[in-house]
Amino acid sequence: MAKFAEDDRIEQMNAQKRRMKQIEHKRAVDALLEERRRQMTMDKQRDINERVEAERIEQIRKQIIEEERIKLLREHAHRLLGYLPKGVIRDEKDLDHLGNDFKNEFKRRQVNMQHPGGWDNL
Repeated sequence: MAKFAEDDRIEQMNAQKRRMKQIEHKRAVDALLEERRRQMTMDKQRDINERVEAERIEQIRKQIIEEERIKLLREHAHRLLGYLPKGVIRDEKDLDHLGNDFKNEFKRRQVNMQHPGGWDNL
């Protein structure tokens, strides 16, 4: 009987050790999962920040290009009035940057080009 009691006690201790190891393993797995979640959150935030920064840089780049385009138009559009391809002067805002003389001449030439024999009217 003492042998059975001793075996039972050893079995209980082994079961207790096994449960403790399982609990410890579960804690370790939970810690790893939490670390992985935290890392993924940080990665997503970093990606968002990088995207926002890239968009900001792109906006600055577009603004610089537009300023240079207007600068080139101001410097050279008067001499190239008859030679400017479609799309160089985009809208009224572009014409406003170039002054009233250029604006009037540009509109006059546009009207002439819409009439039959438009080249002859220049």
